[in-house]
Amino acid sequence: MIKCTGDDSALISALRHDSPDAFETLYNRYSKIVYRFSLRYLLDTEESKELVQTVFISLWEHRKSLDELRPVKSYIFRSAVNAIYNVLKKKAVRKRFMLDQLKRPEDFSNPYEQIFYRDLDEKISGVIDSLTPQRREIYNLKSREGLTCEEIAERLQLSVRTVENQIYRVNNVLKKKFRRELLS
Repeated sequence: MIKCTGDDSALISALRHDSPDAFETLYNRYSKIVYRFSLRYLLDTEESKELVQTVFISLWEHRKSLDELRPVKSYIFRSAVNAIYNVLKKKAVRKRFMLDQLKRPEDFSNPYEQIFYRDLDEKISGVIDSLTPQRREIYNLKSREGLTCEEIAERLQLSVRTVENQIYRVNNVLKKKFRRELLS
């Protein structure tokens, strides 16, 4: 049995020889740090937990190619950054797809899709109607008219930062509202 305490280079050496103890030691040493790091970017506990698993699965799968002279922490964090990037990229693609689909309700051939769209649109409109007049106007200019933050700021004579802040807050309200509905 290989001793699995000490510096990372000794752990990498042991890991290259398929030591589950070395893997467990590295996992215990870095998993919480990777979790907190990913949570800052993903803002979702479940996604962050999954990301930690992905990073450490990758570490195990690539254990034979690890260099004992290079810090394993760098490898782990490079893997985490790449995984975060991939998650955010997938989210952006999904969001673009959903927004594209919502902009074209007439394309829905299935009556259930049309009903779903109308129901979703009514719920979003209800949330938007409950906002302050300024937030409602900013949201409508952004989502319904497709204006940029700079164009909205110019039209309403506000700073770009104020517009961005208001859009961020509206998005948080929508997320909380729909997250609650999905969980209930």
